[in-house]
Amino acid sequence: MALITSKFRTSAASGFASTFNTDNIFLVLGRPQPWDNALSTNFSTQASGTVTDSNPPNPIDNYLNEAAFWRDAMAGVKLSASNLRLVTNRNNWQYGTIYDMYRQDISNASPTANSKYTLDDALTIVYVTSTGNVYKCLYNGKNNTVSGVTSTVAPSTVASAAQTTADGYIWKYLYTITSADADFVTANYIPVAATSSVNNVNGIDVAVITSGGSGYSTTPSITIYGDGSGATGTCTLSGTSVSKITMTQVGSGYTWAKIVFNGGGASVTANATAVIAPFGGHGSNNYYETNAHNVMISGTISGYYNQEFPVNQDFRTVGIVKNPDQYVTSQVTSAGTTYTTLTGRILRTLTMSSGATTAPTNDTVLTGSGSGASGLFVFQSSGTIQLQYIQPVAADVPSNISDTSIDTAGTKKLKQFVANETITGTGYSQVVSGNGITAVTPEIQAYSGQLLYLDYRQPVTRSAGQNEKINIVINF
Repeated sequence: MALITSKFRTSAASGFASTFNTDNIFLVLGRPQPWDNALSTNFSTQASGTVTDSNPPNPIDNYLNEAAFWRDAMAGVKLSASNLRLVTNRNNWQYGTIYDMYRQDISNASPTANSKYTLDDALTIVYVTSTGNVYKCLYNGKNNTVSGVTSTVAPSTVASAAQTTADGYIWKYLYTITSADADFVTANYIPVAATSSVNNVNGIDVAVITSGGSGYSTTPSITIYGDGSGATGTCTLSGTSVSKITMTQVGSGYTWAKIVFNGGGASVTANATAVIAPFGGHGSNNYYETNAHNVMISGTISGYYNQEFPVNQDFRTVGIVKNPDQYVTSQVTSAGTTYTTLTGRILRTLTMSSGATTAPTNDTVLTGSGSGASGLFVFQSSGTIQLQYIQPVAADVPSNISDTSIDTAGTKKLKQFVANETITGTGYSQVVSGNGITAVTPEIQAYSGQLLYLDYRQPVTRSAGQNEKINIVINF
């Protein structure tokens, strides 16, 4: 039997994060029309119940979903390494909670105080909200009779040496979450800093009593054997049994250790287990020690960003695209020149002969008087002559695609608007200018690059005066 280790998952997350330094990664918003729009791909079999705006479908990793994403896409913003962090589960320090201490032997046969079978799931990494400090629980009061005691004193140290609090807990300071990382603090996750706060390399900070023995008339001493050196400790008696070992020197270089009790006149000798630090010591690798195998991407889109993102309009899809191309044609193309600009429009645009005093209602069906082409209105800034639209099709049920929208006698593709024709929709009528179909082309080539992430959401309405902060967590 084999397994994928938690370090593999963290390494994979870190590797993915590094691509933001070398590749062009874009956050793309789309789907302005409702999920149950009759002209669009509806994914009616991909969600329980009836697909509506309040019950979005579930995205599926296939070309149907990917192609629909691009047909409905509006614009994209480039992300950089500053837009992401490796994150770990958020466990706030709270009075009266039993936390899980770090141990090297956690397993199904030897669970934590909270019945967790791996450090990945354990309540070991703790966030103190009042200071922003993050700690690792090295000891929670565990002995031969209890798996842990309640924590009543919050850790406070920012030193590299472990802190013993009045409730008997031992805490290792790892890092502090700064204001620069505030965007990555959510209800469920906290960012992980790459900084090191190691105090010793593979020392023994904790020794746990597994059997207190009996009959001790005087306090015994202990000898610690192992492949490291320098670890020493003293015992505490409770009656005639050993109740605690306090480490006086943690030593260094251990991967195994044996604790031997000496003297004291016991009738039954006590036993204890040394808790061995991970390779490099506690605080030497925050990513691995916090099991940071989640990547959080935080992108912000401000209003009518670079005049690319529609406002007073909804979006329902969020995608992450790696290395899309510069626009060449409205059709699928072979690889071209990678798009690198900060933002990029994907919507199609018609240049009208005059500015509309009143724009069409969102998602109005627009029809060309001469071409017979149709599209869904997305955005037209007040008084401007540029009208943006999409041409969705019901590709999940091809038989539902209206023949009237297809150029059946010519290209066999969707009909396209032409220059100088009148575009009409409910409460709207304007004429396309002479170069209205070529004057403004998209910037990002649809159907290009690699779609890495796709999310279907309930509608989010954008306005000129608001920012959308979009947090995405990818689990490895």
